[in-house]
Amino acid sequence: MTINAPIPAASSPQDGTPLLRKWGALWRHVWRDLRAFPYRSRAPLALNPFSFWPGHASALADTAGHMPPIVPGYAFHTDYIPSAGGRIRFKIRLNGLRANKGDLVVAINRLNGQGGIADPKIKTISLASLVERNSEVSISMRGGLGFSYAVMGTVSDDADASADGIEINVTGAESSDALHRRFETARREFLSEPGSGALAAVIVERRATLAEPISQMCTAHQIDEPLYAEWCARIGQAPSRHRKQWEFVFICRTLEHYGVLRSGSRGLGFGVGIEPLSSAFAATGCHIVATDLAADDDRAQAWNKTDQLGANLRQIYHPHLCEEKAFFDRVRFREVDMNAIPADLRDFDFTWSSCAYEHLGSIQAGLDFFENSLRCLKPGGIAVHTTELNLSSNTDTLDDGATVIFRRRDFEQLAIRLIRQGHEVIPLTFDSGESELDRVIDLPPYSSGPHLRLALLRWVATSFGMIVRKKA
Repeated sequence: MTINAPIPAASSPQDGTPLLRKWGALWRHVWRDLRAFPYRSRAPLALNPFSFWPGHASALADTAGHMPPIVPGYAFHTDYIPSAGGRIRFKIRLNGLRANKGDLVVAINRLNGQGGIADPKIKTISLASLVERNSEVSISMRGGLGFSYAVMGTVSDDADASADGIEINVTGAESSDALHRRFETARREFLSEPGSGALAAVIVERRATLAEPISQMCTAHQIDEPLYAEWCARIGQAPSRHRKQWEFVFICRTLEHYGVLRSGSRGLGFGVGIEPLSSAFAATGCHIVATDLAADDDRAQAWNKTDQLGANLRQIYHPHLCEEKAFFDRVRFREVDMNAIPADLRDFDFTWSSCAYEHLGSIQAGLDFFENSLRCLKPGGIAVHTTELNLSSNTDTLDDGATVIFRRRDFEQLAIRLIRQGHEVIPLTFDSGESELDRVIDLPPYSSGPHLRLALLRWVATSFGMIVRKKA
């Protein structure tokens, strides 16, 4: 029956409705594909087969890594790629595949616009038959607007397969042009808006600098300042155009500028992992309590498996930054849940964290942490915490789950809360930089540099540091 064929007289309206709905759904899919076409990548996009769990051993290819696999039979897992709304197709080629038995299970995993997990599409293929079919397999599904997709492969327990390498590409993903359009729109609109009301004097139009740091995002100009190279040397790193290194430098320079990085000061670090800051601060004569999640906490497993979890003093010690006796005299390690800061952690001159409070479960949990961290300070103490800033939306974002992306309005909400409590919020600038490097968006698999802006699912993000002085 075609869409314009008459419904037989014997059919009731209820009988015809499902068919009309099917045709309506079909035309909606066609219209969505046509609408999405300008925003879709024209050419296949090559993906790193192992970028989602880098360094972990693959059951198929020796080139993946040597750490224990995250899931049994793990073969590959790409990063998540945003869809413009049309059909998305992954093509996997297993170069030099050798197999006599077992199956390959391929799944398209998908996340909705808030980062929630949606039902995957799964395909099971005999590995022996793949050898006969040029070792290639394709899997596709209709992409949802605002959804992001990754392809994952596992092999069955009885598989005897091995491959020389794995190649994966995707068609139907959102083009990088769409990300750049959203970023440029944000620069013209909400990022450049002046403050109003209670925030009129707190949101300032000022270039972000390390010479006089305020609450600000990572920009190329700061990396070019002499202070950047100076602080890189003090934390034992060669300068690079990478936002994570900027976070370390920004925290150090902020504490120095506001007069709390001095001999005898007490500092409290949250989610320190194996970062160099505890050692660098101890070298200046500060007494530090470095904290991280307990190693047996379920939430710590991902960090532990990627060697980013600090579990003891020896693990966080950087011998090239601080003499051993001074470090172990001045630094203590403690297991702390940032969602439940112990009441006895008090009277510190400063607190800090580097890209930690976006991993507390929700935007609200992150804002609560920042507020609660001020209780750990002496009157006049400084809190400086860096996190993710959404550069493409002040409305839609990842607001729940293992990683969230804060918006400008979230920092404004936090500033108002803290001002009402009598704290001094160091002014915020949303200067996003003017150089070409400030407009480069790093796409998965991410590079080691330049890496100031990156695509996180369908959003553009960067690092942002907020500074607050506790009320006297």
